[in-house]
Amino acid sequence: MLFTAFDIEEAITKAKDFYKCDEKNLKIQTIKNPYRRFWGLINKPGEFSIEYIEPKQKKEIKKKEDGKVQILSGKIQVTDPSPEGKYASIIADDPNIEVYINGKMTTGIAIVTEKDRIDLKAKSIAPSAEIKVDISSDKLKATLTVEKKTGKKYFVKDTKSENSIYIRSEYEEIPAPNVTVEQCISELIKANVKMKFINIQAIYDLVNSPGGGSSVVAEGIAPVHGINSKIKYLFHNSSYRNPAFETNEKVDLLNHTIIPTVNIGEVLAIKTMPAMPGTDGESVTGEIIKAHQGKDLPLKAGSGTVLLENNTKIVAIASGRPILRNGIVSVVPVLTIPHDVDVETGNVYFDGDIVIKGNIMNNMRVESKGNIIIYGNINHANITANYNIEVYGNIISSTVQAGISVINYLSVLPKMEQIHIILKELYDKFSVAKPAKYSQIGNQLLQTANSSSEKLKKHIDNIKNLSAILADEDVKKVSLILNKIQMLLLHINTDLINNIDQIHSVEEDVNNFIAEMKNIYDKRANIIFYYAQNSFIQANGNILVKGQGCYQTAVARNLLYSKQPSSLVRGGILIAGKNIKMGIVGSPSGIATYCKVLDKNGKISAVHYYDNTTLNINDNIKKVEHGFTSPDYIENRMQGS
Repeated sequence: MLFTAFDIEEAITKAKDFYKCDEKNLKIQTIKNPYRRFWGLINKPGEFSIEYIEPKQKKEIKKKEDGKVQILSGKIQVTDPSPEGKYASIIADDPNIEVYINGKMTTGIAIVTEKDRIDLKAKSIAPSAEIKVDISSDKLKATLTVEKKTGKKYFVKDTKSENSIYIRSEYEEIPAPNVTVEQCISELIKANVKMKFINIQAIYDLVNSPGGGSSVVAEGIAPVHGINSKIKYLFHNSSYRNPAFETNEKVDLLNHTIIPTVNIGEVLAIKTMPAMPGTDGESVTGEIIKAHQGKDLPLKAGSGTVLLENNTKIVAIASGRPILRNGIVSVVPVLTIPHDVDVETGNVYFDGDIVIKGNIMNNMRVESKGNIIIYGNINHANITANYNIEVYGNIISSTVQAGISVINYLSVLPKMEQIHIILKELYDKFSVAKPAKYSQIGNQLLQTANSSSEKLKKHIDNIKNLSAILADEDVKKVSLILNKIQMLLLHINTDLINNIDQIHSVEEDVNNFIAEMKNIYDKRANIIFYYAQNSFIQANGNILVKGQGCYQTAVARNLLYSKQPSSLVRGGILIAGKNIKMGIVGSPSGIATYCKVLDKNGKISAVHYYDNTTLNINDNIKKVEHGFTSPDYIENRMQGS
């Protein structure tokens, strides 16, 4: 815009009025300067180009804002961020809320925007009530269990508006449904519980319990078992310590043990109560439960006794020692020899107990079907008893045996059992093969026969090696069986077909021998002595050494035990079924001493071992080469070796 004015100020004033603005909004340019001549007498205005300039607007600085997310009334609301702000996020890790973004299930951290479709689905657990019936193993009780479980209705917890939120759940409990008495009775009847045994009040109490629980709601009728008759025995069945030793009376030291004796007419046993019958019961399911009827235990009178008063009493009709064996009361005569057994008395054979108050001299034999007590020494003699032997003197160069030969039980019996297994397997293989097929499988059977023959020969040789320490009578019995087996071996490899019956016959003979041995060895017998030298001592039970010890051989079915830590075992052989416990084993001169336990879990223990002592537990052998003192050494070493 052109403005004419005599000076620039006038031009600016005109422009300000025209544009109605301040000078700062004007852009001024002089086109033609004003003209003045002759001291102002001649004036011409100038031209000015003045343009209006729009004022510059200040730019607004927008604040950076992050996205927001919140849960309100179970719904998610998302606000997007400013261009430079952080996007909102959610963290979905609550197992009771499923989160779906745009139809896809999401777990963990997820970025969300206003455009996303976000669905939250809360889970719920339905309430329940379960009825269980349990019948006891004896069927006399029925237990009802009511399990009430409240349900849960989950919902999404509201949050504040934040850039990132955790999705969390809360829940409302849903009460468990009620259980009725009728439902409980129905379940009991399904379990075959009879209505007559059901306790309705107990069911009412149970279903009204807020949390449920268990209760016995039916009980049957328990059987009343009968009672066996009772017998009272009026005597000691074994020797016992003289009670006079517990008083201030003067007592002969040799009378420390009392052997019970009775006289004619003494009452030995009384039946104090007859047998009582039983009454059957009934289970909750209606089954009859049989009661055990009381057994009438009869009084059994053996030799030397008689039944009186309607078989309710046993009375002695002989004088001697009363015994109770296998339920039979007998009176065994007691033979007391107040002096030595020598050439003047001769050998002693007696069916009852023997008490010898003197010595047993050279080459004498004493045999008893009961117990033997010897207060003196045994010198170069042979002593045998069916039951216990107790010696208060020394045993020198003698043979002492209590019960049947324990060597048979500990060594021969296991080998006979192995022989029986081999023969039975051999017979079973031969007998299933039909004669028509012998030609086809002959080679296979021949190989089996050859293998079995070698095993049988080995066991036979092992048993024969034991003959030196078996009694003559035992040697005869064992030899008879071994001869039959050896005869079988002569033909078994050459004629299989015709020897099948012979194999079976020999197998049965061996089995009968084993059964007889086991029956005999059920009767245990012990030996107690103080000192023995150069003697063979064996017991079908335990051997207890109370005094100085022993030298030579001792064999016990179970335990061989030295009571005193200072007792000596010098030289010879000691064999026990389970345990050997000794004091000092061997000698400084290195005399050979052999100790063997047959049981694989057995133990050998001693206070001190000298060199040249061999220890064998179930054929696990250890030889002592350097003497030592350690009571637990052998158990530990043998188990670890």
